[in-house]
Amino acid sequence: MPHLRIHFTDADLARTRLHLEIDLMWEIVSSVQVLQHADGGLSFDPWRRQVRERLSRDGDLRAAVAALVAMAPHAAYFPDFLTPATDAPDLETGVETVLSTPRPRLSEEVGLLRPAGAAQARWLGELARGKSTALRHLRRALHVYFAALIEPHLRTIQDALRAHCAEGIQSYLRTGAEGLLRWLGPPTAWQPPLLTVEYPLDRDLYLDGRGLVLIPGYFCLHHPVALADPLQRPVLVCPIRTESRLLAGRRGGDHVSALLGNTRASILRSVIDGGTTTGLARQTGVAPATISHHTSVLRNAGLITTDRHENFATHLITPLGLRVLTSDAS
Repeated sequence: MPHLRIHFTDADLARTRLHLEIDLMWEIVSSVQVLQHADGGLSFDPWRRQVRERLSRDGDLRAAVAALVAMAPHAAYFPDFLTPATDAPDLETGVETVLSTPRPRLSEEVGLLRPAGAAQARWLGELARGKSTALRHLRRALHVYFAALIEPHLRTIQDALRAHCAEGIQSYLRTGAEGLLRWLGPPTAWQPPLLTVEYPLDRDLYLDGRGLVLIPGYFCLHHPVALADPLQRPVLVCPIRTESRLLAGRRGGDHVSALLGNTRASILRSVIDGGTTTGLARQTGVAPATISHHTSVLRNAGLITTDRHENFATHLITPLGLRVLTSDAS
């Protein structure tokens, strides 16, 4: 199996960080690729059905999806400029950064795409030359696509990313960047000074003191993704856990409280993001000693785990606990 090999120095470890906010441009590109295959059905089939329903009655959205599929095919390559290296606090900033790509880079990166037909080839050719009509079409496609298919799900995406990152944050606080790299787990392997990633093609990435930004991706699927150009800011977009996606937006209803009791149900919901005994006591208004009793019951039932480090106990939900919260009442 081919691999991406990311080479670290001590300076790179010091500059490695976890990106905790939604990267809107990466989510747009990754979601466009998810539309082009049927994998990850448990996580994405409901969303795909919504997309198909919208496409059947919205010509503007069909045009937007067609343009973005041409730009971001489900393949080993798509242009790096679609996912800018600079952090964009909102969609408009991200889109403006994309559209301000220098013409030589635009031509080079778009030129590597392999259009599926004459219409795609014509539009991509105009885009590669920086034609204003093609750039306006790309701007509109990004805005229409985001408003229809991503923006309504932003809270769910944020919930899923937050739940996924909770354990990574704890790993970083306990053991630094190396703990964060080990936390990534399969399909990556950290053996200093090398992070090895299962990848569609063999390549080496030398960070050369720039560090690595780890970006959890809600729509990222199968394997982590890096930029094609090794001279750009090094990033690695990593798939989040399936259970984090399934849980997001479905924090459990009254049936969970009926099963566990109000306090334990509240604790189970709270530890999605990780929680200490003291923090859970503040959130629930229950004494720490009582919290310890309830977490013991939840832990013995396999619904949470507890990580003890020095004088702190951090509680995290388990896959079984996630299934309890995401199950429908019957």
